[in-house]
Amino acid sequence: MLPSSRRAPWRTLPIVSALFLVVACTETEVGSQACPALCPDQSVVVRDTTFELQVADTTLSGFPLFGVAEQLVVASVGDTLDTRAILRFDSLQTAYLPPGFTIESTTVSITHPDSARLWFAVDTAHSKVPATFRINVYDVDTTSTDSLTALLVPLMRPSRLIGGRTFTAAELLDTISIPIDTAKMRQVVTVAGRLRVGLQIVAPGADALVRFQSSETANPPRLYYKAAPDSGATLELLLPRSNTPLLFSTAQSSFQDWTEVVIGAPPLAANTSAIGGLPARRPMFTFSIPPGIIDSSEVVRAILTLTQVPRRTYRDQDTLTVFPLVSVATANVADPVRAISFAQPLYGAIRFRYPAGAWSDSLKFVPRDSGARQVEVTALVREWRINVAFLRRILSFRLADEGYNGADVRFFSSTAPSGLRPRLRILYVPGAKRVTP
Repeated sequence: MLPSSRRAPWRTLPIVSALFLVVACTETEVGSQACPALCPDQSVVVRDTTFELQVADTTLSGFPLFGVAEQLVVASVGDTLDTRAILRFDSLQTAYLPPGFTIESTTVSITHPDSARLWFAVDTAHSKVPATFRINVYDVDTTSTDSLTALLVPLMRPSRLIGGRTFTAAELLDTISIPIDTAKMRQVVTVAGRLRVGLQIVAPGADALVRFQSSETANPPRLYYKAAPDSGATLELLLPRSNTPLLFSTAQSSFQDWTEVVIGAPPLAANTSAIGGLPARRPMFTFSIPPGIIDSSEVVRAILTLTQVPRRTYRDQDTLTVFPLVSVATANVADPVRAISFAQPLYGAIRFRYPAGAWSDSLKFVPRDSGARQVEVTALVREWRINVAFLRRILSFRLADEGYNGADVRFFSSTAPSGLRPRLRILYVPGAKRVTP
């Protein structure tokens, strides 16, 4: 049965959306130049204009898209963050060739699998663990819609515990293995024919977060077990695989493994937008600028100002790296979540057309900070005029480790009081009048 939640990669994820309108505009002339010898009747006037956006910003949730994340996150941070990892091994090896087999040998059913364990590649640089912690493995196989949070989490209970291991901080190495109970594994191989597990990290009184490489990488999770207890038995190796959704084979790879967010980033206040968190969010800004400025004027400089809202939460003193993104999806991509998932930093030939400082490549934020922050977007505003690929005047932001970091940074949105709203300041030279010297 197909899930009806955010799971399905072809469904639109939760959105807080609205349009952008210009409601405030201040303009001043900041300088002029004349060319008396050739053009005595003309001067170059640089105008400084600030646009204030009216309605709410658009904040999109659910990045990276379901099933394409390169890491699985298991975390336990009090009542602030709780994530689990779900893995499916839907094609178990149920027969093997015994030792000393010949070309005429027939396979033997695996009835007593032994020494079963899960193997993971760990991102130790970004994992945060206390002195001791435990990772539990639960059987989460069910005939119900088995990708819904409300159905999966209750399955991670003591009666369905099939494995686990207690670690010290020093034992969290680049690769780890977690044993699975032999009796449980025997039932899975001989009866169920598939293994679907949920991982939970437990560290009472302490914060813990571990990041594993997913099946989207060169070091995916692995399931090992011996075909029989004897020492010469074959060691079976299996990678994650999902046989569902049954009617959508192209989507099955998305359901091999994923991070299940039980407790994530709290809801946004009515007058704020956010970057990051779990599930990760991206704000989307759509600009409405008078055509005369874009089409017939020379933009000297463009600056987007955002006012940061201080956050007092998990890892609020960490420095987060944020990348501004430009829309590269055409209007044919109607789903805004998918459209923004394609957004990219401004780079390549376009980026190198402009001098250094015309575009903010990355920004550093500390969640607990506050105040106005500026984003240089001169290159983007100029591209809106000369490059048809940028006719969709959209700017977005993403966290560097989006989807793996529970921290986020928040800003006042366009529904905040006037002085706190996002503002776009443009310095431009109006189009010159055609005058013959």
